Amino acid sequence: MSSDMKNKIALRPSGPATRGELVEVTVNYVAIAKSFKYPTVHSYSFEVATQQRKKAKREEAEEVFYQLLKNNEFGQNVFPVYDGNMIYSNNKLCGGKDNKKFYSINILPKDDAGRPKSFSAMLKYSNKCETYQMSDYVKVGTNQRWGDDIQNNLRVLNTFINSDVRSQYLTHGRKQIFPKPNPQNRLYLPDGIELMIGFYQSVRPGWDKLLINIDICATTFYPSGPLIELIPKILATKKSKDDLRRGLSRDEIKNLERFIKGISFTTTYRSSNNSKPKKKASYITEKSAQQLKFKLNDQNISVSEYYRNSGTTLEYSMLPCIVVKSTKRGQNDAYFPLEICSIISGQKFKVDDLNKAQRQDMIKKTAIKPADRFQRINNGLTNVYKHSENNAMKSIGMDVGKELMKTISRVLDPPKLTATPENTEIIPESGSWSVPKFITPAVLHSWSIVCFDPELKKQHVEGAIRTLMEVLVEKGLKVHPPLKMIPGNPQNCKEALTLAAQRGNPKLNPQLIVCILASKVNGMSGIYADIKRTCLVDLGINSQCFQSKEIGDRLWRQICHNVALKINGKLGGTNSRLIQKQLDFKSSKRYMIIGADVFHPSKEDKRKGRPSTAAIVASMDQYATKYAGRYSMNKKLKNEVIEEIDSIVIDFVKLFEEKSKKFLPEAILFYRDGVAEGQFEIIMENEVAKLIDALKDFYKSRGLSPPKLTFVIMQKRHHTRAKPNDESKADPKGNGNCKPGTIIDKDIVVPQYFTFFLQSHSSPLGTARPAYYHVIYDETGFSQDEMHTLTYNLCFSSVRCNLALSMVTPLHYAHNLANLAKNFVTYKEFPVKAAGRGGRQPQAPAPADPEFVQEGKVLYVHDNIKNTMYFA
Repeated sequence: MSSDMKNKIALRPSGPATRGELVEVTVNYVAIAKSFKYPTVHSYSFEVATQQRKKAKREEAEEVFYQLLKNNEFGQNVFPVYDGNMIYSNNKLCGGKDNKKFYSINILPKDDAGRPKSFSAMLKYSNKCETYQMSDYVKVGTNQRWGDDIQNNLRVLNTFINSDVRSQYLTHGRKQIFPKPNPQNRLYLPDGIELMIGFYQSVRPGWDKLLINIDICATTFYPSGPLIELIPKILATKKSKDDLRRGLSRDEIKNLERFIKGISFTTTYRSSNNSKPKKKASYITEKSAQQLKFKLNDQNISVSEYYRNSGTTLEYSMLPCIVVKSTKRGQNDAYFPLEICSIISGQKFKVDDLNKAQRQDMIKKTAIKPADRFQRINNGLTNVYKHSENNAMKSIGMDVGKELMKTISRVLDPPKLTATPENTEIIPESGSWSVPKFITPAVLHSWSIVCFDPELKKQHVEGAIRTLMEVLVEKGLKVHPPLKMIPGNPQNCKEALTLAAQRGNPKLNPQLIVCILASKVNGMSGIYADIKRTCLVDLGINSQCFQSKEIGDRLWRQICHNVALKINGKLGGTNSRLIQKQLDFKSSKRYMIIGADVFHPSKEDKRKGRPSTAAIVASMDQYATKYAGRYSMNKKLKNEVIEEIDSIVIDFVKLFEEKSKKFLPEAILFYRDGVAEGQFEIIMENEVAKLIDALKDFYKSRGLSPPKLTFVIMQKRHHTRAKPNDESKADPKGNGNCKPGTIIDKDIVVPQYFTFFLQSHSSPLGTARPAYYHVIYDETGFSQDEMHTLTYNLCFSSVRCNLALSMVTPLHYAHNLANLAKNFVTYKEFPVKAAGRGGRQPQAPAPADPEFVQEGKVLYVHDNIKNTMYFA
């Protein structure tokens, strides 16, 4: 990044923010004592090799480090830390001519699962890390900016606070740990996946001091323990252990095999050297241990006979066996009866691989009230992290507070809205409001129904559609009856949708196709994606999908009320809107509000060459209720920036000019989602700078000065939580959460940058997560109060619901559009070698590390609807 753009990152305005009611809150941070001296830390590379001189796995290298530390191999009362790559210490660990040190060590396997392994390790001095830069960064009145040195300091300090606990618990990433729950407290998702609740901690820069952010976290693991006890959970069966004596059906065996394939396990049957070596499951036999035979000493013998002759009589001989494929030529595969197998703990199950039912159950089980969440955090602080006993933290003189911090928040008043054709004024309560009639109801004159569920009776569909029409009319829409319902084939939805579009009145353009699905199958090959591609890209008609189960739901009328909001928005109507004075753009009379987000594919899809899809929406009216949307494909893989941001925004400016009768926006407020803290400089260089240049050139061609640009990054992936200390100040509908409109802009943020936390929504189930806003560029000159209020008010303008959103509306639209547009991109997949279940140990794709998408193509929405809110 050029130093010129880096120096233009917005600083916090000089005047303090004062709007709102002052409310004391507890936040999930503890303060690092100001007496911390910010020592010099030495870093070392740490290379670990197996006995076969192969590079050790990360987990093995960690085991080697912790064993060396336990054996005092680094020195007496010396407590270095390891981040999986480098070792850090405030002591010199090696000297001599080449600053190297060598170690040899034998490691005993965890849980007695396998034989001892021998490793060699080399420690080599790398460089010094001066952590005093962090001291300058958090000072009030500092000129210290964010940079690689600050990021590196945080990484080093985070290693010091987390290294000790990582050696004691299951881990996920560098900052998450999972204490083993009591057997009676273990949580399971459908199909036997284990949900574990753990803890997270991270060093964060604060206002004039360093902080440690502590939170609870959750992830998924394969279940551990005796397989015979886990089978009922895995198969979601009501069979007891006694029922398993009668065996499993063929379908049950196949389902169990899909789950177990690639999993590591041990056996209760010990080998000749009395060890329990770790094994990896290949597949499950169709035959039971009693039926399955193999040759032993030239005689056929069943698996159950073999174990009986070895002194182990099988209780479940009618169950199949796990097969472990031999890796040696000429050696037979090994068979292990299910009852002697035990799944090894700590095997991660990718959250991305959870199905819909599992995801829903995970959300339900992790929705924890603020009081309970903070109680758990305090328990982790006292009984798990035990900072005062952490030798690594002591070694660098880091003392930490024993109580969670308190700070003063400000609760802003909600904005005033107007609704109904008579412009009735509404003041939301707890982030919600009701709209009896829409301000500008649309006219629905040409629409069709397509039912893709052959099991659904025609009269049920017709009754449901009558209810939908009644609700639309209640809201003020003029609704003509739909055309006769068309049955559709889920395997070829395009045929029915095309027919539905053609059967309308030839003098009236078809506006909407209502689709009824047996289930909403997601993914590029799912029926939902097929419907959206056909309707939006090929036909140029908006669609609205329902699931069959919704039609039969007793809450169907309420579902219709919710969907009526979206239908009116898609057809060009207005449900409710902010009173104009609630949008304060200082002296600018014409303004545009933009939201942008990027859909990044999963790691597995990235390896296949799937590109990222960017989506941008922009307001087209003075009330910021009407938006247009555009999307694009990033040609460069693994690219965080929006490559076509400049051309898309200029397209919006031209459209704004057309809709506003030849006026251009005088100010642009741009909200951007999906950017990590370490990427702010990249965004300044590759997005903000491009926008400045593009707008300058375009406006210059019209003989005008460019609009004032303000660029704000919003983050949701953080661990900051807050709760009011006075229950009377809590949201009455929010389970003990802070009220909507809660701003925190001191203590847990740095003093120099224009940042703030805003909890804009009500959260009746779990603990509310505020949005974290960073104003990184500001030509408009907003004060803190102006930016806080404007951002909060923009959470009240969605056509999708009568609720304050957890983020500004344009970002919510951009997020929806990005998730929709990912289905409108085609590309050539890279061949990837098969991996184990859950993406275990994937092989490198070919070609290796491709830089650009291959044969990428974007399917754009039809011109008929590209400027409508089809993404609502």
